[in-house]
Amino acid sequence: MNKILLITTGGTIACPDTDKARSPKNFSKTFSQSLSKHETQDIEIVEPFCLDSTNMTPRHYIELAKIIIQNYGGFGGFVITHGTDTLAYAAAVLSCLIENSEKPVVLTGSMKPFSAENSDAPKNLHNALLYASDSRAHGVSVVFGRFAYDAAHVSKIRTTAINAFESVNFPPLASFEREGIVFTEPKAEYIGTVRFYETLDERVEAVFLVPKTLPPIIRNDTRAVIILGFGTGGMPEYLEGFLKELVERGIYIIMSTQVLRGGSNLSLYEVGSGIMEKYPVIDAGKMTVEYASMRAMFALSLSDSFEDFRRIFLNE
Repeated sequence: MNKILLITTGGTIACPDTDKARSPKNFSKTFSQSLSKHETQDIEIVEPFCLDSTNMTPRHYIELAKIIIQNYGGFGGFVITHGTDTLAYAAAVLSCLIENSEKPVVLTGSMKPFSAENSDAPKNLHNALLYASDSRAHGVSVVFGRFAYDAAHVSKIRTTAINAFESVNFPPLASFEREGIVFTEPKAEYIGTVRFYETLDERVEAVFLVPKTLPPIIRNDTRAVIILGFGTGGMPEYLEGFLKELVERGIYIIMSTQVLRGGSNLSLYEVGSGIMEKYPVIDAGKMTVEYASMRAMFALSLSDSFEDFRRIFLNE
């Protein structure tokens, strides 16, 4: 088994089993005791913070990336335990900050505390460690339930069910079966080397359109806005003045959709194609909202112009 660095950050998996409102506690000792069941001596644990994941910020994501970067040469894989509410955002941003990794970086969590009866936490942690130790695994992924998902395509779609996560517009990477890990496709060949980044620009907003509402109020320091439009990304004509104002303020515009599956396609209908003809907007396509938001923060931190931002955002 590869030497694994286990990074614990809080979340439900680190909450005591209690009838009171849940709050994560320092859980390194409990994790250490449970790891003996995996029959391995090659796991080290660090706990940079212990938070409910609703309190995670880009600063915390950068700190996680730095821990992995600093320890990349000494470990064969990394597992991060994280609260489920923002786990998809953490996975998305780490897939931006750690590109083309030959080593697996795996995020997991649970819907029940580790010590709760019939908890999903021990199994999820076990599967995450197995996946991070498998020579076929690579890149940033999420292991939850029976599946491993690509970090750029995962969303939390259920608030309380054990199968809380699914892969959106992309197949799972692997499944966990009695015979072991079954990968969807063989390991891809890599071109180039792993690339690390340690910067994000938080000046990103996402707005959710509702029929016939007033234009959203955008902060003065905002640099990029993700607009969750209708259907394939359409935006009503009466909000055209809102787009014009954003462009005049130098704010980059990303059009996405409120619909979970299928993605946006502005060119499909005139309400979308007309926008693309008049304004410099970016179609998010099949990106999840989580990935588009984090990718925008990443692209902003590395760009000096709209064209640079567009190229980095779309990974062209």
